[in-house]
Amino acid sequence: MMNHEIALSKAKDIADRVLAPAAKQNDEEGRFSTEAVDTLGQAGLLGLTLPAEFGGTGLGPRAFAAVTSTIAEADASVAMVYVMHICATAAIASARPEAAISKVLSDIASGRHLSTLAFSESGSRSHFWAPMSQARRTGASINLTAKKSWVTSAGCAQSYVASSLAPDGDGPTTTTLYLVPAGAPGLSVALALTI
Repeated sequence: MMNHEIALSKAKDIADRVLAPAAKQNDEEGRFSTEAVDTLGQAGLLGLTLPAEFGGTGLGPRAFAAVTSTIAEADASVAMVYVMHICATAAIASARPEAAISKVLSDIASGRHLSTLAFSESGSRSHFWAPMSQARRTGASINLTAKKSWVTSAGCAQSYVASSLAPDGDGPTTTTLYLVPAGAPGLSVALALTI
């Protein structure tokens, strides 16, 4: 079983061995470090805060903060990927425990699934908590049409936790979160680099 000290030791090893040596070149090339994510997953750190019932370590905010700090000292970009993943993971874990959700959580805990948040939208200014998009109910299905911006890990994550005004919402902050698989029909990622 992983505890706080073991998690921190694993993070330190990854920071020294994988992250720090590649950080400068990855930044210069604008390259997403799949090696970093793979290594964090193999070490069990992608499921750091997930409950043991899903295969996670069940550690809390103290371990999350310590691991993130260690990662950030070596590579701030990877730390941001990690923070968005852990936040998305918490949102997924709070959903109704259906088979599809349980499978995603199991894949996260085993290091095979990276998720992220897709909250910000053009037009909402910096109010990520007040999306402009609204999901539409069509029978038993929900259609989500949204143009998200500033999505960490876009194009590299296996899923996105996307926010939207609820289909039956009655105000600008009546929102719902949706788990959108990276391969969902209609999902596209436009990468924009400004140098």
